[in-house]
Amino acid sequence: SSGDWRSLAPALVAPEGAVMAQQTQRLLREQDASLDVLGQGVKRVKALAGDLRTELKDQAIILDNLDDDIEHADTSMKSMRSRMQSLAVQASSSERAQWSIIACLLLILGVLTLLVLSD
Repeated sequence: SSGDWRSLAPALVAPEGAVMAQQTQRLLREQDASLDVLGQGVKRVKALAGDLRTELKDQAIILDNLDDDIEHADTSMKSMRSRMQSLAVQASSSERAQWSIIACLLLILGVLTLLVLSD
């Protein structure tokens, strides 16, 4: 008689087990779908990070070039300022230099006037 009960036990448990298996399968499918969405989001973030890295590298190159240009311009300005100071000292100490500067400025003024009037 105990053999009959054991043979009926799987039949009694089977419908409940089948429902749990279906629920487990449904939950797994939902998790897979959620993971797929998450995976797509991670891929987009990775692509954006790659684009951002490339952009930052380009910006760094531009900034380095700008820094070099500014340094070159600064050096040129210092050199020009030194020359101007030297010229100012010479001009203030020499009357001939002052007249030469006036003559040069008048010549430049004349050339510019001719250019403006010729148009």
